[in-house]
Amino acid sequence: MRSILLLVLVLTLAAPAACTSRTTPLPPPSVSAVSRPDDVGQVTVLGLALSGASIGVINERTLQGVITTPDEQACQSACEFKAVLAAEGGDTLRVWQFFETEGVHEVNVP
Repeated sequence: MRSILLLVLVLTLAAPAACTSRTTPLPPPSVSAVSRPDDVGQVTVLGLALSGASIGVINERTLQGVITTPDEQACQSACEFKAVLAAEGGDTLRVWQFFETEGVHEVNVP
């Protein structure tokens, strides 16, 4: 009985800490168009993302991508974004949105 009470106490104290982390994933942004590759092999991805979010787009084949932000600064709940990256016809692009994270390291270009 005593071990059950101890377990209940530990779980009760640990539950609030688990609820404070931001682990709920954001829904993916809405992608409205993906262009065909242009003369230099670049495609343009257009869509809508949450206000204040950054958008990541990565080419699954090359593992290269871009991170962009919506063009508008003061849009309502959904903001238009545009991302340009290298891709070929038939490539799969992974598109997601995120808010700023802790643990950022900024460096200056020499």
